[in-house]
Amino acid sequence: MKVLIKIIFAILFPLNVFGQTEDINAGKYHPAKEIFETKYEKKEYHKFLKSQIIIEENKVILSTTKSIEFSENSDSKTKLILMNGLLDPYEINRSYKLRISSITELPLLNPNPQTKRFKFWIFYKEDKNALVNSINPHEYYFELQNENSNEKTSFEDFVNGAKLTFLKLGGIII
Repeated sequence: MKVLIKIIFAILFPLNVFGQTEDINAGKYHPAKEIFETKYEKKEYHKFLKSQIIIEENKVILSTTKSIEFSENSDSKTKLILMNGLLDPYEINRSYKLRISSITELPLLNPNPQTKRFKFWIFYKEDKNALVNSINPHEYYFELQNENSNEKTSFEDFVNGAKLTFLKLGGIII
């Protein structure tokens, strides 16, 4: 029994000691932090009305001409943001149709309970214009603000009352 406990301890102890923790100056946060610190310009963007939004399996159609396609494996936060009409494909990259990956929140960059910052990748479909075609995805950053939220506000309530206040291309993922 003592041998078994020692083996378990020997396996689990290094995981605890050497386990990764999130660092605002490294990993996924480093490029995002630079964008929010150097290129931040607050602006209010158009939000689609609920009556302008149609939801199909893994696609959100906005105002009948614009659409954002997302992975069927996307989490509920990604779907909630897209289904609230907060992102406009034309504002993102002057396209009417987009295919994006899951939206990832960057909680270490949130300055207060009224603000949440995120990133996502765009994957381009085949296009006749060679300049639009790209094998590598592009990374974008955005910020949502809800003036009525606090520390106790649920994510769903936050998004339902939020406005898009910042959107910026971060770069190409290589």
